[in-house]
Amino acid sequence: MRIRIAVVVLRLPLGRHSRWRHRALETVLRAADSGAPVALRAAARALKSLGPKTVWQTWLEPTVSGVPPQRWTSPLVAELASGSTTVPDVLVDAAWTDWLYEHHAELWSLLRGWNRAATMSYPQLRFLSRLALGDDCETSGGEAVDALSLARASARFDHPIGERARETLLTCDDSRAVDLFCATAVDADAPHAVEFCRTHHLAPADPAERAVFFLRTGQHEQYRAMDPDGALLAAHYRDAPSEERSALREAMTRLGGIDILRVLAGQRGRDRDVASLNHKERAYLIGQFTRQRDWDQLWPFTVLLPLADAARVVHAFGDWRPSGADDRRVFEALLAAGPVTKQVKALSTGSPAWETPHTRIALRDLDERATDAVDLDFAPDGRGLAFASPGKCAGIVDLDSNTLSRLYHFTGSLTRIAQLGPDTVVVAESGRDRGGRRPGSTRLHFCDSQGRQTLSFGATRVAHVRQLRRTAGDRCFIVLSAQGRAEDGEWTLFTGAADGPLVDTGVFSGRNHPGLTATLDPEGRIVAVLDERTARVADLADPTAAATLRNSTAAAGDGMPHAAMSPSLLVRGNRHGRVQVWREPLTSRKAPVSKRLWQHQHQEDRRLIGLSWSPALERLLALSQRGPAIALHLPRLKVLGIPASDDGPVPGTRVPKPIPLGRAVPGARPFMRLSPQGDVLAMGGVLPGHIDLYALSLLTVRPFIGKPMGLMRHKDLTAVVTALENPVLNKESRTTLTLLRTCLEHRFRHDVLLGDTQGTAVVVAGDHEIALGG
Repeated sequence: MRIRIAVVVLRLPLGRHSRWRHRALETVLRAADSGAPVALRAAARALKSLGPKTVWQTWLEPTVSGVPPQRWTSPLVAELASGSTTVPDVLVDAAWTDWLYEHHAELWSLLRGWNRAATMSYPQLRFLSRLALGDDCETSGGEAVDALSLARASARFDHPIGERARETLLTCDDSRAVDLFCATAVDADAPHAVEFCRTHHLAPADPAERAVFFLRTGQHEQYRAMDPDGALLAAHYRDAPSEERSALREAMTRLGGIDILRVLAGQRGRDRDVASLNHKERAYLIGQFTRQRDWDQLWPFTVLLPLADAARVVHAFGDWRPSGADDRRVFEALLAAGPVTKQVKALSTGSPAWETPHTRIALRDLDERATDAVDLDFAPDGRGLAFASPGKCAGIVDLDSNTLSRLYHFTGSLTRIAQLGPDTVVVAESGRDRGGRRPGSTRLHFCDSQGRQTLSFGATRVAHVRQLRRTAGDRCFIVLSAQGRAEDGEWTLFTGAADGPLVDTGVFSGRNHPGLTATLDPEGRIVAVLDERTARVADLADPTAAATLRNSTAAAGDGMPHAAMSPSLLVRGNRHGRVQVWREPLTSRKAPVSKRLWQHQHQEDRRLIGLSWSPALERLLALSQRGPAIALHLPRLKVLGIPASDDGPVPGTRVPKPIPLGRAVPGARPFMRLSPQGDVLAMGGVLPGHIDLYALSLLTVRPFIGKPMGLMRHKDLTAVVTALENPVLNKESRTTLTLLRTCLEHRFRHDVLLGDTQGTAVVVAGDHEIALGG
C-alpha cells in the first residue's frame, strides 16, 4: 500500500479490527521509521485517534520496526516517544527487554529519559529495570530483592546492569543472592565472577557449600582451614548431581592431599558404599591410586569392582603383592585369569554365548551303534543322561566326563526311556506281528548293573507307549500306553517299580484319545493326563481319587498338547503358544486362565515344541521353533495370569525376549528334556546323531554378574556355587564363575552365621572395611 493511500485510509471511520486499517497503519509506521514527514504527521494523528497502545504494539512487530537494537534509533521513536507520559507500558517493557539482552547506548539514553521501570506483568524485568534506574535493595513498591535475578545480573560482566547488580549484592545483605552468585561463578567457570568473590570475600553461607566453593575456586588455604578432614566435602559430594561430581573430582586432583576415597564413598567406607560408585568414579579412583602408587588403597578397592575390571586392574600393580595369604591367593587368581570381559558380557546378556550349545555330544563318538536319540532322560541326581537310540541300543552318558558309562543292546527298535538311577533304566521296545503288517506288542525292559528283566503288563496287550517317566520312590515310574493303534486304542496309565509288576492306576481309561500325554509335578508324586478334550489329575499315592479339571476342553484341532506341572500349577499348551493354566489342580475347582506365551502378531509360524517346569529358575520353560530357529521362552508368572510377589531368581527384565538355542536341520523334529533340578536342558532331534545340552543355571547369575562385586550379596555367592555344580558348563563359563567365587568367598570370609530363623540364615558382616585413613 502506498503511503498517501495509507494516510487517507487512516482518516476513514473504519472498525477497530479492520484489516485495511491495520495494513495502512503498518505502511505509515514503516515510512515514519525512515523519517518521511508526511508519515510522521500521520503517525502523530494515529496516536490521538487510535491510542498509543495500538500504534506502538503495531510498531513493535518485527515486520514493521525490524530487529533490536537498531529499531530504537528510529526517527519515529525520537519524535513521538520522548515524553514519558505518552509512552505505553508495552513500549517500555519491550525497550527494557531489548536493553537487558544487549546493551545499546541510544536505547539506554531513551530509557533514562523515560525514567520508568517495567510493568508489574514481568516481576523479574521490573526488578532489574528498577535496579538499573538506581533503586536500592527495597524497591519503591516495597518489593523484596529478587535473589535469583540479582545473582544472575551480578554475573554479567559484559553489561552495565552487572556493575549495578554487584554494588547491590555487596550492600543488600541477602545471603541467598550471594549463594546463588557463588554457584553461578563456579558452575559457569567465570574467572571475573570468581575474582570478584575473592576480592570481596564472598562465599556461600552453608558450611559444606562454602568448603566446596573454596575448593572449586582454587582458594586452597581457606578450604584446608575449613575442612581439614574432608568431612564437609564428602557430605556435599554424595548428594551432588553428576556434572558437579565430575567438577569436584577435577578440583580434588588439582589440590591434592585429599582422601579421595573418603570423599567419594562416604565417611563409613563400607563395601557397598564404595561399590555403589558409578563407572566414572571408579575409573577416577583407579587412576588416582595408580598415579600415586598407593597400592594399599587400590587393592581392597579392586576386589569390590566388577569382575572384569578387577581382572584388568591387577596388572597395574607391577611387583607389588598384598600382605595377607588369602589376599595374595585372590590377587594371583585375578592376575592369572586374563581378560574376562567378553565372557562376563556373555553371561550377563545371554548373547552370543547362547547362539551355540554349551555342550554338544556326538553319539557315534561314544559308540558306533548309537546312531541317534529318539528319547532322553536325566538321572535323579542330574549327573547322567540316558538315551534311546534307533540303532537298537540304549546308553547312559556321564555328564561330568561326557563318556559312556552304560550301553544296553536290544533286538527291536526303542521308543522310550526313563533313567531310574545311576546305572538303571527302563526302556520301551516296539515290536511287529509276524507278518509285519501292524504293530506287535511293546515290551518294557528293566536294566541295571545286575542285568535285564522284561516287565509284564499282565493280560493287557500294549502296542504303543506314549510316556515313560520316573516318579517318586525307589526306581519307580509311570507308563502311559495304548492297546492297538495309538489313534483309537484303549489307553491305560500304569505304575511300575523294580521289584514288582506293572499296575493299572485306573486314573485314565478310554478310547479315541490320539493326542494323549502325561506330566508329573517336580517331586514325581502328582500326575496329570491330558489331551485336547480331557484333563485329569491324581496323587499317585491314591490314584483312584483322580479329579477331572473344570473347563478342560481346549480348542478343536489342537492335536497333541504339551504339558508341565509346577508345585502349584498345571499348564497345557497348544502348538500356537496358547496355554491354559490351572492353580492347585488337585484340590481347586476354579476354571483355568488362558494366555499366550508370545505375541501372535507376526509370529504365526512359531510353534510350541515343549513345556517343562524348572525348580532352579522357578519358571516355566517353553521351547519353540520358527523355521529352523529354536528358542527358549521364560514367561513370568504374571504372564500366565498368576500373581506372584517373587518371580524367582531370573527377573523378567533380564529375559524379555526368546533366547536363541541354535538351528535345526531341515526335516528335524526337536524335543526337550529337563534335568530334575531344572538346571540343564537337553535337546535331541536338532542335528542327527547329536544331543545338545544347555546350562540353564547360568541364567541365575545373569542379573548380577556384571555388577560390582562389592554390591553382591551372600545369595549371589550361593547362586554362583550352585551354577558351578552344573555338569555341562563350558570351560570359559566355569573359569569365570570360579574366579568370581574366589573373590566373593574372600570378601565374605569374616562373615559369621548366627543361626537360622524360619529357614532364613542370619549373617553378620565381619570387620573388613576399606581403611579410609585418619
